[in-house]
Amino acid sequence: RLLLTCRHVVEAGDPLCVTPAPGPSRAATVLSGRLVFATEESSPFDVAVVELQDSVPGFVPPRPAHTFLPGEEVSVMGFGALGRACGPSVTAGVLSAVVTVAGRPVMLQTTCAVHGGSSGSPLVSSRSGRLLGIVASNTRDTSAGTTYPHLNFCIPITILQPLVARYRCTRDPNAFAELNRAGEGVRAAWWLQRQPGPPSKL
Repeated sequence: RLLLTCRHVVEAGDPLCVTPAPGPSRAATVLSGRLVFATEESSPFDVAVVELQDSVPGFVPPRPAHTFLPGEEVSVMGFGALGRACGPSVTAGVLSAVVTVAGRPVMLQTTCAVHGGSSGSPLVSSRSGRLLGIVASNTRDTSAGTTYPHLNFCIPITILQPLVARYRCTRDPNAFAELNRAGEGVRAAWWLQRQPGPPSKL
């Protein structure tokens, strides 16, 4: 019943509601949730963890990936350029770069079209269906007023999965606190992608 998304799409203190897409065996419904954890503004990882009051009927969570292959075909599922009125959409691209610090992946770059409304969307392998990460931002040149939807950045699931497992065992939100203690190498990697202007928050 845990949902991973981005901090900037969750308003602290507000009631949280999740509307799963209806399917052949699932009617449209609205589920309530509570905010378990959100990273600090100073964290390079823009992450929020929401716990749903009830499970999503018929939902089978994707298996997390353990490795990342630059050049592999990937997909992003979310509310893109047309917004929620037209329902969720899928955009395809490739995993163009895996940024590592001390041998550990800390950022994924893709060529999928990522527009406003895609923050927190899952990034999955088109071949295996495994979850690779969550979308954090596309790129915006604020001086030119231009957004580049095909240059976007995701948080690797290998950063998040061990923390989720720890929380499930302890039920302690501090399981996610290390997201706020990222080292200078990680901070530098995410800071570089913000140049020449900050990323578009979706």
